[in-house]
Amino acid sequence: MRKLTMSFAIAAGVCFASCSSPPDVSDEHFYQDFVRDAQTMQNMGLPVYWLGREFTAGDLTFRGPYGGDFGGEVQGGGMKMEYAASLEPTPSSYGATLPFEITIYSQAAWALVSGRILNPETPGTTHRSVTILGKQAEMFSAPGGTRPLNALWLVLDLGDVTVVVGANAGGPVTPVTGPLQTPGGPAWSPFINDPNLLVQVLQNLRPYPQ
Repeated sequence: MRKLTMSFAIAAGVCFASCSSPPDVSDEHFYQDFVRDAQTMQNMGLPVYWLGREFTAGDLTFRGPYGGDFGGEVQGGGMKMEYAASLEPTPSSYGATLPFEITIYSQAAWALVSGRILNPETPGTTHRSVTILGKQAEMFSAPGGTRPLNALWLVLDLGDVTVVVGANAGGPVTPVTGPLQTPGGPAWSPFINDPNLLVQVLQNLRPYPQ
């Protein structure tokens, strides 16, 4: 079993997890880690939003949500969670899993990171306003390597908390040898292939444990 890793870290831009090491989607251990983190947030008087135990996007079913053994907390108050979809084994996918990330920030925590998320350094990043649950949200699109769209993230202010949702293209990197590897080839993520799908899925965002 590989340990769950989540990446909302931003260095020279915004980076979200690719198909590196999400959990086995049948592993309830990581779901219990999510439950633990959700209870911690609720004990702080903060709401937790999720998409239930599973949801579909395109022809993929994402299951979860998963927390981590450690590192799921957010500085200033908040939590991270991850859903994962199993990919059909192919010569390029090797039966990998595709992650989908949600991070919930208290307003104090959001003040610490909002500048990096709303003003990414990745050249060519664009954003547009969309409507989620009747509220205005901002959806950002970033290129990467040979892909005109390699990462999406959406920012939604829900009052007591700000929710940031991230989806990466997944898929292979090119060249596959050498010191530098950049994204290239077809994307595995249905959200990258159809960004409007992210908006549709998030209409089902709701307070945990509903």
